Amino acid sequence: MVRNACQYEHFAAPPAHVFRDKQGRKVIGYYGAIAEWFDLDLLEKVAQRHADCLVLVVGADTAGAQQRVRHLANVEFTGEVPYAELPYYLHGFDVCLLPFQVIPLTLATNPVKVYEYLSAGKEVVSIALPEISQFGDLVRAGDDHAAFLAAVDEALRVTPDPEITARRQRFSAEQTWAHRAHDLMRGIDALPEARVSVIVVTYNNLDLTKACLSSLEQYSDYTNLEVIVVDNASSDGTPDYLAAWAAAGKDRRLILNLDNRGFAAANNQGLAVADGDYLVLLNNDTHVTPGWIATLVAHLGRTKGLGMIGPVTNNIGNEARIEISYDDMDGMLHAAADYTTRHAGLLTPLRTAAFFCVMVPRAVYEKVGPLDEAFGIGFFEDDDYCRRVEQAGWGIACADDVFVHHHLSASFNKLKLEQRQTLFERNKAIYEAKWGAWSPHKYRDRQAS
Repeated sequence: MVRNACQYEHFAAPPAHVFRDKQGRKVIGYYGAIAEWFDLDLLEKVAQRHADCLVLVVGADTAGAQQRVRHLANVEFTGEVPYAELPYYLHGFDVCLLPFQVIPLTLATNPVKVYEYLSAGKEVVSIALPEISQFGDLVRAGDDHAAFLAAVDEALRVTPDPEITARRQRFSAEQTWAHRAHDLMRGIDALPEARVSVIVVTYNNLDLTKACLSSLEQYSDYTNLEVIVVDNASSDGTPDYLAAWAAAGKDRRLILNLDNRGFAAANNQGLAVADGDYLVLLNNDTHVTPGWIATLVAHLGRTKGLGMIGPVTNNIGNEARIEISYDDMDGMLHAAADYTTRHAGLLTPLRTAAFFCVMVPRAVYEKVGPLDEAFGIGFFEDDDYCRRVEQAGWGIACADDVFVHHHLSASFNKLKLEQRQTLFERNKAIYEAKWGAWSPHKYRDRQAS
C-alpha cells in the first residue's frame, strides 16, 4: 500500500501574508473540491452551531453549496484559487475541516488535504473514514454528525499546544512524495522476480566479449540474473579473462571447451545448466541497454501465445533492424532510449527471430528442446528453431521497446568468403530437408520504424 502524500515544504511555513477575518472571528476552514461527496448538511450544522465564527470554504463549488447555505451570514466562499495561494488561507484557519459524506467513494479515499493541514500544524476535524485512522490522535474524527460537531467544539476550545503542533508537522514531514517514491521503489524491489539465465557463446573477439559482459553488468537492472559464458576454445586470451571474470562476481558461470563446438552445441551446453524461468541466447558482439531484461520478460508474461521474443537492433538481416544512427556507445544509449520510449509496449510479429539475442520461457524450451547441432559452426540454426517454436503453437515477435546494439557476424567475418558460402549452402540444405524451401529474411518497411 502506497498512500497519498503532500508537498510539506509548500504548506509548513506561514507565508508573508496570511488570511485574517475582517471581523476578527475564529476561522473554521475547508479547501478543496465542493462536489457530490461533500456533506452540505454537516457544513450547515457547523455554521449554525458556531455563528460567532467565520466558516470559510475555498474551492470550486459544483454541488450547489453556496445556494444551499446562502441564508447563513457567517459562511463565505472564495471559489477556486491557485495551488500557490493555499498556504495563505490554510495558515489563517483555526480549525480545518474534512466534512465528507460516508459513501463508497470516500471510503476508498486517502485525503491529501489532511497531510497538508497537518503540515501547517493545524487542528483537523474529519468525518471518520478508514484512512483517517492512520493519523491517530493528530486528527479529531467523528463517526456521525453529532460526534463531528463535538470534535469541532473541542478543537475551537483548546489552547494551541506547541508540542502538539510540532508533532503534527513532524508526522507530515515524513509523508512527502519523496517518501512515497522510496516506498514504491522498495515495494518493487521486494516483488518476486522470475529467474533469468543469459547464455553467451564466445570465440575469440576478446574486446567485444569484454564490452558485452560489461554492458550486461551495467544495464541489465535485474537482480535475479545469471550469466553463463561458453567459450569455444578461443586462442586470444579469452579463457584467462573469462576465468577472472567468473571469479569476480556472483551468478557467473563459465564453460571452457577444448575445441570449437559451434554455435548450436555451445548454446546447448549453456541451456543445459541454466536454471532460469526465462532463457536468453546473446551473442558476444552485442551491447545491451537499460531495462532490457525486465521489458522482454514483461512482454512474454502478458502476451498470450508468445513463445519467443527478441529486441530491435541496428544491424541484422530481418525486421528487427530499425533506422537509427549514433557515433559511439554513449550516443547509442541516448538514441536507443529515444526510440524505445516512443515505441513503449509495441511488438512486431516475426516469422524468424535472429539469435543474436532471443528470450524464451522455460516451458517453450522444455517443449521444443535444444538447438539442432547438425548446423555446426552456424547458419540456419535460428531459422530451424523458430520453425520448431511455430510448430509447437507459439508465436514469435520483436519488442520495439527494447534495443540491443549488434556488431553483426563478428566471428563469421573471420572466415574466408568461400568458407562462409560453403557453410551457408550446406546448412541451407539441412534446413530445407526439414522444412522445405527457405524464405529469405526481409527488412521492415522503413515507415514502420
